[in-house]
Amino acid sequence: MEESKKKKLIVGGTVAAVLLLVILVAFWIGQMISIGVKNRRIEELTAQIAEYERIIATSNDALEVYRSQAWLEQAAWLLELYGYDDDIYLPGGDA
Repeated sequence: MEESKKKKLIVGGTVAAVLLLVILVAFWIGQMISIGVKNRRIEELTAQIAEYERIIATSNDALEVYRSQAWLEQAAWLLELYGYDDDIYLPGGDA
């Protein structure tokens, strides 16, 4: 091989290696940013979970009220979810 061809190959290889390195560093930086964003989101969701667990712990009495049979029947009537044997009374008319 001639000396000029060897130099061109060395320069081409060096340029390719530097371009590959730049691309990999840019990809790595992008991944680090993405990981940071996801970690921040995880922290926010963890804080929300803790808040909801606190709300659940302090509102057990209200939960028992909402699970009572009378409350469920009232909600079913308001949503017009009637059962098979339910008596349906329409205001101002016959059922």
